[in-house]
Parts: sequence; C-alpha cells; structure tokens
Amino acid sequence: MNRDTSPDVERMQLTWAREAPAWRKLQMLAQLNRTVLTLAWHGLRERHPTATPAELRRLFAALPLGAELAARVYPETRDMSESMSEAEPLAVTLAVIDILDALHVPYLIGGSLASGIYGMIRSTLDADIVADLQVEHVAPLVSALQNQFYVDEGAIYEAIRYRGSFNLLHLATMFKVVLFLPKGRPYDEAEFQRRTQRVVATDPERTAYVASAEDTILTKLEWYRLGGEVSERQWRDILSILKTQSGALDIAYLRKWAQELGVKDLLELALGAASA
Repeated sequence: MNRDTSPDVERMQLTWAREAPAWRKLQMLAQLNRTVLTLAWHGLRERHPTATPAELRRLFAALPLGAELAARVYPETRDMSESMSEAEPLAVTLAVIDILDALHVPYLIGGSLASGIYGMIRSTLDADIVADLQVEHVAPLVSALQNQFYVDEGAIYEAIRYRGSFNLLHLATMFKVVLFLPKGRPYDEAEFQRRTQRVVATDPERTAYVASAEDTILTKLEWYRLGGEVSERQWRDILSILKTQSGALDIAYLRKWAQELGVKDLLELALGAASA
C-alpha cells in the first residue's frame, strides 16, 4: 500500500490492525493527531515568536480557513485559553454524537475513523458522520453546538434541502466534523440497516454506530471517483480495509452496490490490488 513499507513490515501492520480492538485503534489515532497538531503549533510559534496565545490561535485557524473566516470563528472577544491537546478527535466526535442521540437523530460514523477501525489508522483533521437530520432538529442542534463549535445555521438548512453536507468546527482544536445527509437512495437505507454498534472508547466505555466495513469501502470508492481518482489516501484506505478484513467481507454485497453506485470497475481494481 505504501512505497516506503516493505512487504514484511506491512504484513505485521495488517496483523495488528486485524487483531486490535476498535477502541485501541481510535486511541492511537487520537495520539497520532495530537502529535501532528502539536508539531504544527510549535512550528507556528517559532515563526511568530512575539505572538500572544490568542494571536497564535487565529493564525493557526487561518491555515485551513483563511484569514477572513478565522476572524469570524475567533473574534477578539472569544476565550482561547483551552489547550490544543485537551480535546481529542474521538472526544469531539462523541460530543456531536451525544447531541444527535439526545435529538433522536439516526447516525453512523464513516470516513477515516471507520476505515481506521477496519483497516490501518492514519492522522485526520476531520470526522465524517452521516445523520438523518430534519428541519425540526436544526434549532436545538445549533443551540447545543454553538458554545463549542463554529456552526452555520444556514448551511444546515441548505444541506437538509439538497441532501448535502455541512461542517462543524471545534473551536478549541480546529478539528472538523462533517455531517452528511443521506441521499434517500436504496443504498443509503441499506447502509443504515447494516451499521454496527462498536466500543469506541474505554474508561468509561463508550459505544457508537459505525458504518460496516463493506459500506466504508463503497463510500470511499464513491469519493475516490468523485475526486478524479487521484487521492492516494482514499485508495490506501480502501486497500487497507480489503487487506485487513480479507476473508470476512461480503463480496457479493460489495459487488451488488458497487454496480448500483457506478464504481464496479474501481472495486474490481481494488480487489485485484489487495490480493496481489
């Protein structure tokens, strides 16, 4: 999967990925993310040695957001005292899930967090959640989120109307949660029917609904195609799940829905690459 990894080392990594529980892999992902963010923060501080913590926070926010949006997210009056490392990706994701649960909104975790459970972990600056939000959920959702997240109420209404997506940005860490609306296709119904409840954290134990391994592959194949078939990260995620879950996947299900989603050729290419 990676040009800089020998076959023997990759086999050892895949064995670990196959045997490690979901909570341990997500724990390691959080540690990896903290390291990446800490290094980025220290690099920014070295480039701006006289900047105050508040100024550094805005500079950090401007990297992915641009100066104008960063100023909106972090106005002069906002308290920026919270450490970059105080909230982990999973903790941020679970905070959103707690709100969805309270509103009785069906959801599932997908994207890189799901692929990290089923395949190899990698750092990520966002989490993907599919949530069946309705118009009546918007006001209480915004009210529950607005103290911890940057949230655009208009973007939520637009996502519901067009069955698209919107972003939530955790103000303390710049970690992004992307909420996708199910498109109402037969496949989306099948994906929700096959979601599984997994232990994603311990001490205390927490569970959450996660897309199945097969649906994680199919969604990533869709995104890979929509992105022009150039994303090495998406392709590696797909191969890592196929390799790690070898023998445990429902290939007939994969082929059925890959045909429906218009990615059958990509699936066959990935299956061939994973078995090579």
